[in-house]
Amino acid sequence: MRQLLAAAKDTFTSKGFAATTMDDIAGAAGMSKKTLYKLFESKTELFRAMLLRSLPEADYADTPSEGSPVIRLRNMLREAANVALSPGEIALQRLIIGERQASPELGRMFAEVIMESGTEHIVELLKAVRLEPRFEGVPLRLIAEMLFGMVFSHDHFRLLTDTAFKFNRRALDRRIDLAIATFCAADE
Repeated sequence: MRQLLAAAKDTFTSKGFAATTMDDIAGAAGMSKKTLYKLFESKTELFRAMLLRSLPEADYADTPSEGSPVIRLRNMLREAANVALSPGEIALQRLIIGERQASPELGRMFAEVIMESGTEHIVELLKAVRLEPRFEGVPLRLIAEMLFGMVFSHDHFRLLTDTAFKFNRRALDRRIDLAIATFCAADE
């Protein structure tokens, strides 16, 4: 199954969702179209399964779970950056943006499967963090969304629009530290 979903991702990102056929994916995966249809009723169902397969990469299972809540939050944001800013994910996001008119459900699917998962994980981590008093009463979901925006928006936009851009890991780590310092109370 892993090989099939990897072949689907490669095919979708190289040809586009609309131009990709189940024949294309079956051929790339080394199987018959009949076998592929036994596993997935439609191309959209296969695309959703491919997105769900991306979750283990983004589930932060390898992120160190020891240390203070702030250290765990920092580690999670770094791991999220490794996934979200990887070439394969950027290619997938370009595909979704390019196909938004013809297949608007792809964007909704991506938001539901990938973005919601990351946001919910941040919310869970924020429950253990002592926030700056000015954020008392602010929904944790809003803070999580703001953290993601502060950390990823610059590099993410550049990677989506400029194929020559290479993000600077040190600058990204500094942005993570500044974003955390904006919301989290200093450890005493």
